[in-house]
Amino acid sequence: MVDNLLLGPDARINHTIGLLRSVPADGKLADGMALAPGAFLAIDPEGEVSGRCATGGESLLRLDYTTGKAPRWLALHLAIGGVDLGRAAVFGVACKSRAPEAATFRLCLRSATASGFVDAFLPKHVVAFAQPSTHVDLLKLEGHDNVPARAEWRELILFFHPHSAAYDLLDLRVFIV
Repeated sequence: MVDNLLLGPDARINHTIGLLRSVPADGKLADGMALAPGAFLAIDPEGEVSGRCATGGESLLRLDYTTGKAPRWLALHLAIGGVDLGRAAVFGVACKSRAPEAATFRLCLRSATASGFVDAFLPKHVVAFAQPSTHVDLLKLEGHDNVPARAEWRELILFFHPHSAAYDLLDLRVFIV
């Protein structure tokens, strides 16, 4: 297990991201596949998806899949915890990725509510190319209706393309300021 010496509101998720790099795993894609404590894959059970997923080494996540019937979602969920965002101005993500063929994915901040959850998508799509590329995106929190100041739990979700694709997520950092 990797020590968690991180401090601040983004400590839990950045520790989980560190675990993805340091705890090797490799297996067939499956809904609910646990990759590390606080990290799992969610796949629409009505879709037809097959492929592999690996963590550790030079990449946080290597994902390679084919789809028959396109799923409504194929997503990596990363636990953030019950972070109070009431005094924060920005939720941000820096991501380094590559893909054999250009492929996109979306980043989403999910927050628990009394009736379930609410999603706030970061404004830009991440585009992975054959060469490593870095993406930075920010979600301004002030006045954002889909981001409650307080929530029992939150997640960062990476929603991958619903058609056959391959991704190599080289690095991911979350910051809350």
